[in-house]
Amino acid sequence: MYRHYKAVTLVTLLLIMASVFAAEAAPPAELNRAQQLMFIKDHLQGVFKGSCLNYNFSSVTKGAESFTDKIKVTVTDVVGESQRNLEFDFLSGPHHIDFSPAVGYTGNPVIIHFMERDISRMSKDSGGSNSYFRNRIRDSFKQPTEIRDIKITFDGKEVNGTEVVVTPFIADPNAVTNLKMYIHKRYEITFSDQVPGGIYRIHTVVPDENGKSASIDEAMTFQKLTPAS
Repeated sequence: MYRHYKAVTLVTLLLIMASVFAAEAAPPAELNRAQQLMFIKDHLQGVFKGSCLNYNFSSVTKGAESFTDKIKVTVTDVVGESQRNLEFDFLSGPHHIDFSPAVGYTGNPVIIHFMERDISRMSKDSGGSNSYFRNRIRDSFKQPTEIRDIKITFDGKEVNGTEVVVTPFIADPNAVTNLKMYIHKRYEITFSDQVPGGIYRIHTVVPDENGKSASIDEAMTFQKLTPAS
């Protein structure tokens, strides 16, 4: 279904991250907690060269075939204190997306990759532009719907996490007029310093018309840290 996605280059990824600051013309210290967690935190602190971050991915869509898959982020080198060279194996078969390797990168790009796939799907399904969806998601972190400290179960233990919830389209007049299916779409992102890679789960839900179930439900959840194969 997604075999025609184009690869997103490292330059594009960096521009996505940098656009947060360009739009605000403000130093990182003025970003709120949700923006800092999403865009500037060093999620890969303590993840060493030769490590592979493994994530499970699930996709359930009404009227379409559901599937589960894998996502891998491999640290091929560590540059300085916080920059890393990374390679990606993002889904498989017809769902695979060929993201370019990252060189000297700070943070965990898997969160941007998840969002870029999601944006491409919304654009394809609705006819809306990628830039519109990207800007709405980016801007929603200025005023998140919810941010709270939670407990999550990881590796058989209860650890601390922070959940950020955003609803990018709920107050947008364009969505109300032209993209009604996405008005109540929500993104739930769980961060944790106690999980390798810093990101425990990304979950997005598009409620159906009656709001009682989901027409689209997709999630990426951290599984384990392994040596690169």
